[in-house]
Amino acid sequence: MLSKPFLILVGVSATLAATPSGFEPATESTLIVSYGTVAANDGNVLEKAATQTAPSIGTESKVDGTSFAVLMIDLDIPTNNPPATNTLLHWLQTGLTQSTTATTINTTSGSTSAFLFQNSSGQAAFAEYLGPSPPARVPLSHRYTQILVDTSDATDDNLSVLQQAASSRQGFNASDVLTQAGLADKVLAGNFFNVTNAGPATSANSANSTTGSGSSRGTGSVTAPTQTPFVPAAAVTQRASAVLLGITMVAALFMTL
Repeated sequence: MLSKPFLILVGVSATLAATPSGFEPATESTLIVSYGTVAANDGNVLEKAATQTAPSIGTESKVDGTSFAVLMIDLDIPTNNPPATNTLLHWLQTGLTQSTTATTINTTSGSTSAFLFQNSSGQAAFAEYLGPSPPARVPLSHRYTQILVDTSDATDDNLSVLQQAASSRQGFNASDVLTQAGLADKVLAGNFFNVTNAGPATSANSANSTTGSGSSRGTGSVTAPTQTPFVPAAAVTQRASAVLLGITMVAALFMTL
């Protein structure tokens, strides 16, 4: 459960999509995300260490609505058939409300006034925040995409669809899930940033971790089988003859006593 307020800073771009190329649902409204004083905008590259707690979120102007959700998805999960990739849901928090007054937010990209979104009721996330941690596999750089969704008119059934989908993080398809939840046309803004593993990339059979410590380097060893030395048949016969001769000599000795 998130206990601290977080904000998303939203601007509008009239020319470029704020979400990555090919991502659906796409939006041209830029979602500005910040991790403390570190701005995470427009595909810029962040250090993994800066992204391990949930970002701040808000809008430059107050938006209509009474309830909102934020989703964050990694679009570049490695597979055993590169360059094909999979997805992973990193965060799905519902029950957000917006402050009625603006707050000045200072980041590496400058200062802005934002109307903050807060989890003021302490509602449990459908998917707890997982910090980015791309493994040492192709692709080494991962795009982490965030979208802000208006859930003001969502029914319990709509939210249940989100909750059920969030229980399976791997292979999360935002477009399909929001469509099934009746929220495909409720996306207000989007954004993405990158986190990159320094590499080098390991083979597809190595461990694949996208959260936590982040280092993924495969190791392996082959133990040679233990073999019994081969003894030729002739040598076996010779040894047997020697044993029999010894027994005969001992028997003859006892007979003479």
